[in-house]
Amino acid sequence: MPKQGPNRHRRIPKLAFTDLQGIGWHVSFRDDNGVPRRHRFNIKERSGEPQARLLYHAWVLEHLGGQNVKAFPTKLRPPPKAKRDERVLSGSILEIASGFLDAEETRSRKGHEPKRRGTIAAPVFRDRKKIVQDFMSFLNTRRGTGAVSRMRLSDLAMEDVEAFNQAVVEKGFSASQVAKRLQIVKAIIDRAGRPEHGGQMLSWNWDSRDVLHGKPTDERMLPTREQLIRMLRATDLRGRTMIWLGIGLGFGARDLAAIRVGQITPDAYDLRRSKTGVERFGETPARVWHYVSMYQTRMNRPAGQLLFLTRHGVPLVQPTSNAVTQWWQKLRDRIGKCGDTLPGFYTLRHLGATEFGSRSGCSIGQIKRWLGHAASSDMADVYMRPVRPEFEEVIEWVRSRLQTPTIDDEHRLIKPRQRKPIAKKTGEAR
Repeated sequence: MPKQGPNRHRRIPKLAFTDLQGIGWHVSFRDDNGVPRRHRFNIKERSGEPQARLLYHAWVLEHLGGQNVKAFPTKLRPPPKAKRDERVLSGSILEIASGFLDAEETRSRKGHEPKRRGTIAAPVFRDRKKIVQDFMSFLNTRRGTGAVSRMRLSDLAMEDVEAFNQAVVEKGFSASQVAKRLQIVKAIIDRAGRPEHGGQMLSWNWDSRDVLHGKPTDERMLPTREQLIRMLRATDLRGRTMIWLGIGLGFGARDLAAIRVGQITPDAYDLRRSKTGVERFGETPARVWHYVSMYQTRMNRPAGQLLFLTRHGVPLVQPTSNAVTQWWQKLRDRIGKCGDTLPGFYTLRHLGATEFGSRSGCSIGQIKRWLGHAASSDMADVYMRPVRPEFEEVIEWVRSRLQTPTIDDEHRLIKPRQRKPIAKKTGEAR
C-alpha cells in the first residue's frame, strides 16, 4: 500500500523569473486558506539564478513543513541603505512634495466609499505617490544624494524638468502617461506658492520649456468573428457567461469580481463600476441574461452574494493575482493563432462599446453610462462613429447574437474539422 502523508498530493511551486515590477526570481503559491501568495528572493537579475536556486530549495523545505536545520536563508538580504540626511531645509522640494502627498491622501476615497466631488480613488493616489517618488529620485540622481532636501524651488532649473521629461519618454511611456507625470511636477511647483512654504515662485516660465511627448496611443483592434466562436467553443458555461458579460455590458475583470446575484434582471441591470463609482444602468441583452440566469441556477448562490468565485471560494481579483487574466490567457493558448487582435479580456469591452456606440440614435449620455465614465470622455468620440469595414462582420454578428436569447447552438458554432479518410491496409500495399 502506498505511503500516505500530508504532502503526497501537494504541488511544489516552481521557481520563476519576471521583469515586471522589479519582482525578479520568485515562487507563486497558495497558502492554507487558498489565497494566492508570492515569495520573492530579492534577486532581480536573471543572471542570479544559481543563488536563487539555493534560496529556493531552502524555501521549499520550509514550505513542505520540513526543518531547516542549518537555518538557510530563504531570501537575499537587501544591501544596507545609505544614511539619510535628516536635515531637511524649510521650503525644500522634498518638504513641498511631502505636503502634496499628504493633501492627496486626505482626499482619496477609502474602500467602496461613494464618489464625491474633488476626491480620488485609492489606486489613483498610489500612482501619484509613485510618480512623486520617481521625480525625487531623478533629482537626487541628477543633483546628488539628498539634493531634494536642500533644493528650494528657485534651484529647480528648466533643464531639470526637460531632462525628466526626456527620461520618461525614453522609458517608452505613452503620451498620456508622460503628460500625467509632468502634471504632477507642475502640481508640486504650484504648491510651493502656499504660505507655509514661503510663497515660492518659479524664476522661469513653465510654458517656455521644450516639451517631448510619449508614444501615440495604439490603434484599438477588435477580435474576429472566428476567434470569438473558437473562444466560446473552448470554454464552459462559466467562461461563456463572463465573455458575454464583457461584450454585452462592458465588464472588465474587476467588474466580474464585484458583480453580485440580483444586480442583473431579465429586463435591466443597475450597478456601479468600482473604478469611478458612476451609476450604470440599462437594458439587459437577451443573450446576456440567458447565460447569467443559467449560471445562477447552476451555482445556486443566494441574492447579494458574489456571482463569480474561484475554485477556492475567493473573489476573482486579489491584490496579487487576477483569475480572469489567468483564465483568459489559458483560453487564448488553447485556441492558438490569436495575434494582436485578441490581447486581453478587456478587448471584449472595446468590442461591446463599439457595437453599442454604433447603434442608431445612441447619445453621448448613453455611451457614457454604458462605459461607466464619470465626465465627458473622449471614449465617446472613439466609439460613436461608423464601424470600419474590416470590423463590420464581427459587429453585426455580435449585435444579432446579443438579441437572440436561444443559446442551444453555441456548441455548434464551428463545423468540426474534416479528416481525410485513411486508406485500408491490404496485402498489396505492403
